[in-house]
Amino acid sequence: MGSGKSLAAKYFEEAGIPVINLDLLGREILDKDSSVQQDIKEIFGESVLNPSGVNRSAIREIAFRDKTKREALEKLLHPRIWELFKERAGDKAKEGAKLLLCEAALLIEHDHAKLFPKLIVVMANEDIRRKRVVERDKMNPELFNEVLKSQTNDKTRKKLASHLVVNEGDAVQLKLSINSLISHWKQEGIL
Repeated sequence: MGSGKSLAAKYFEEAGIPVINLDLLGREILDKDSSVQQDIKEIFGESVLNPSGVNRSAIREIAFRDKTKREALEKLLHPRIWELFKERAGDKAKEGAKLLLCEAALLIEHDHAKLFPKLIVVMANEDIRRKRVVERDKMNPELFNEVLKSQTNDKTRKKLASHLVVNEGDAVQLKLSINSLISHWKQEGIL
């Protein structure tokens, strides 16, 4: 969270590499599936629903303070997200995509990284990430710390990464790093 993975994904997409964002799939399921909304209401209570659907901010606040509810949410959403991912990935393959990127926050934490032949890890130090998230999402720093506790540490991420992108500068520097990786893939014949 706050490392810049979404901005990196945007740069991959700009280069013509399709990206499927698991967070967006989760939002799609939350917004469109009334049975999921009913299950969310049972897990989190009536307060997380509003006339336009599910209040994701309220769910996040509760989920990262209550491990049992977070686990119930993951058990509810993750299988649905993966089914939708497989469907969308199949569509991209039929369209002729040679390479597909999956943007996700918790691949390592839930042991899903092994489903992919390569793992790109976008990293930034904790202080930079905290500053970005607090400014961007108006997140309470204490909640950021709770979310951080639920995630894998940087040492493990580095160890598992096929490609490590350090994003501690500005957007221009990140784009240069992504373009360098894409050039490397072209030289290897991946693209």
